[in-house]
Amino acid sequence: MKFTGRISMVGSALSITVSALVMTSIPAMATVTADPRAGKSENHIVKNYTRGFVNVPLRCATSTWGYRHLVPKHGFNDSQIANTVARGKQSFGFYYTNLAQCPPTTFKVVYNDGALGGTGVRPQGIIIAYYQAGHISSIAPQAAAAAC
Repeated sequence: MKFTGRISMVGSALSITVSALVMTSIPAMATVTADPRAGKSENHIVKNYTRGFVNVPLRCATSTWGYRHLVPKHGFNDSQIANTVARGKQSFGFYYTNLAQCPPTTFKVVYNDGALGGTGVRPQGIIIAYYQAGHISSIAPQAAAAAC
């Protein structure tokens, strides 16, 4: 009887400890997700997107490029950025995806694979990502815009 009582006390103590750990760790994870740039330098990588074996970083950056520019000015569409970098068409300095919608729209991710302004940080990464009216393609049907 004494042994059973000790086991139940240990079990109760463990469940209280586990509950306390879970309760305290959830807000900490939520704050990291909510603002990944809090207290970070402009060179800090918020997220790496990949295209084949190449990493395309999104850095905290400044109010003119990167995450600190995207969120307030253009919104942050993580899944659209990931899809465009991974599967979109590539042109000099940007990736793009022609979206099948009416009116025709393109999602464009502009990046710099060179060094970040004399800091030695390379690559600079994503500068901006945004929706652009029309399709970027010489083979896009011109009648699609008129049908809208």
